[in-house]
Amino acid sequence: MSAAAGDCAEVLLDRAAGIADRPLTYRVPAGLHDGVTVGVRALVPLGARTALGFVVATRPCDGPDPEPGAPRIRDLLDVLDPIPLFSPALLELARWVSEETLSTLLDAIRCLVPPEVARRRPAPRPLLAVAVPDRIPRTLGRRQQALVALLLAAPLGMPVGALARGGGGPSLKRLVALGAIRLDDAPRPEPVTGGRPEGGRAVATGLPVLLWGDAAARAAWIVDAVRETAARGGQAIVTVPEVELAGGLAAQLRAAVGDRVALFHSELAPAAHRETWARIREGAADVVCGTRSALFAPLGRLGLLVVDDEQDRSYKADAAPRYLGRAVALRRGALEGAGVVLGSASPSVETYAAADAGAMRTVRVASGGLPRVTIVDMRREHDEGRPGTLSQALIDAMRGHLRAGGRVALFINRVGYARVLLCQECGHVVRCPRCLVPMPFDREADTIRCRVCGRTEKAPQVCPRCKGVSLRWIGAGTKRVEEVVARVFPDYRLARVDRETAGEFDRVAREFAAGRLRLVVGTQLLARGRRLRPSLVGVVDADVPLYRPDFRAAERAFQQLHAVLGLAGGPPAPDAFVQTRAPEHPVLEAIRTGADDAFYRDELRARREFGYPPFAALARVVASGRDLTEAGALAARAAEAARAHGAEVLGPSPADPAGGHARVQCLLRAGTREVVRDAARAARDAAGPPGRGRRGGRLAVDIDPQEIA
Repeated sequence: MSAAAGDCAEVLLDRAAGIADRPLTYRVPAGLHDGVTVGVRALVPLGARTALGFVVATRPCDGPDPEPGAPRIRDLLDVLDPIPLFSPALLELARWVSEETLSTLLDAIRCLVPPEVARRRPAPRPLLAVAVPDRIPRTLGRRQQALVALLLAAPLGMPVGALARGGGGPSLKRLVALGAIRLDDAPRPEPVTGGRPEGGRAVATGLPVLLWGDAAARAAWIVDAVRETAARGGQAIVTVPEVELAGGLAAQLRAAVGDRVALFHSELAPAAHRETWARIREGAADVVCGTRSALFAPLGRLGLLVVDDEQDRSYKADAAPRYLGRAVALRRGALEGAGVVLGSASPSVETYAAADAGAMRTVRVASGGLPRVTIVDMRREHDEGRPGTLSQALIDAMRGHLRAGGRVALFINRVGYARVLLCQECGHVVRCPRCLVPMPFDREADTIRCRVCGRTEKAPQVCPRCKGVSLRWIGAGTKRVEEVVARVFPDYRLARVDRETAGEFDRVAREFAAGRLRLVVGTQLLARGRRLRPSLVGVVDADVPLYRPDFRAAERAFQQLHAVLGLAGGPPAPDAFVQTRAPEHPVLEAIRTGADDAFYRDELRARREFGYPPFAALARVVASGRDLTEAGALAARAAEAARAHGAEVLGPSPADPAGGHARVQCLLRAGTREVVRDAARAARDAAGPPGRGRRGGRLAVDIDPQEIA
């Protein structure tokens, strides 16, 4: 709704954080009322300069200007956009994101408007040449007659630029001077607005949906849901965690609903990103397919919002505002009356808990499931005198698949801290008694330390559970596995896929698909884009991800194994071999039996007992400084302030350095989100105002962290 005569506009300046959350009030002068509405950019005076900002509200001015000498409300100078960059509903979503993440409103609005759009002055509208029939002279030259004939056949006009490029510039100028042609601004398409369409698939109203099944089955279901939404006049957003996945899914959606599908993600070139966003805002696209940033796409008739692979960590923003994708989707769906679907083959524990409690509806789609899975107990290999990296069972399976023309991928996880103490005899790993998480082993200092609460102890010499003496740290890397495989299978070409060789993935994938390369060793990059289809997947050390110092370690390991084993295809019949020293672990038991629900219920029992989400709320507070002393002092102040506001504080504890700065972290825990958010806000405020060059360190706050160490 545009401003009325006598109204004022609240303008949030697009400037540094110091005033980012304090909209300034400006009077709307006569002549600009129709253009001033929520979501447009405005030029405003700021001291002796001008500044650019976003209109976030209009309201009646409080009254006449104050007495002479007192500050007066200054006039807004200009409006830059003929149609708003964001709607009131999206502004409400931005306010929610700001509040939930303790970020500035400007940070949240920058999610709505890409920077290459926000900082760019709009180009002038193209001119249209329109014939004025009753002013056309009876006698005209040949070129002038041709121009008039073209325009009479196009009553809405033709672009001046196109006519001039065709060699008609001088004739066009003459006809304009005669009044036979007038020049009009080209109309800009209006954005599509309005509520959600009536009817539609069951996801259009009511409870959100957990779509549970493998990737192919989910994609087919999602395409059908989008087709149905579009048929009823609605629009849809579909997000995936990887750019490569977005391109493939966008192609399926185009085949189903036509060309009004926009591919939108942060890896587009700036010009393409800007043009795609403008196309969406102007109503030229009905379906947006992309990554996390597509959740804020400016669609006006949103009927369906899908977050596929909702459990993926890439849906968590790693810079302010640190929002979580599925939370934004659920909130936007509620604000705009759109159906929300969270898809996964292995849902997050929080999503499973919501569905189990009846807050979501579960739809299980037909699934091919995992390949035939064989669990290899590496403790038995050790007892039988085969303590090597590859078990005999895995070597035999690799040999059989290679002889049959199959392809083999070996997975080794190096994410996180692999140096944990594990008992070779019973499979027990040394954990923090307070926080549940494994305690990484410092071989040089011969100590174990909890990455969450900071508890430090001398490394034990015997297993705390069985009193065995075969405690050792675990975690072989990809290079070590590559050396072993090359020695055992010297007659086959071999490639390694990890962080060091990521640039060669496309070549490896092509050669693997063509059969010219049949042995690959790699990290989680093997699952990139789901492009590798080995007949045999071997997991060399399934225990490493289980023992990361994070309460989500078991959940992440379960999800990762699902993703990696799900790559297996034929021919011959797909197989998977998983090597572990703890075959009785609930994760390995679930992978072996396919009893996913048993794993989730076991995980929920542990989280309830130790006080982790979804039974508690968390915030991670990270202090950084020039050294540990500076960072530690800041963390201590933050911890004290958080405790005073009712949160339990785990730590402070040293964290890995980043950007050349020492870091110390605290984990805040409380029974409700409100308490932990208030405590985190108090911790942030205890650090003092942010600013460049401020001594004493910096503090970063992450509500609902997906990583805690």
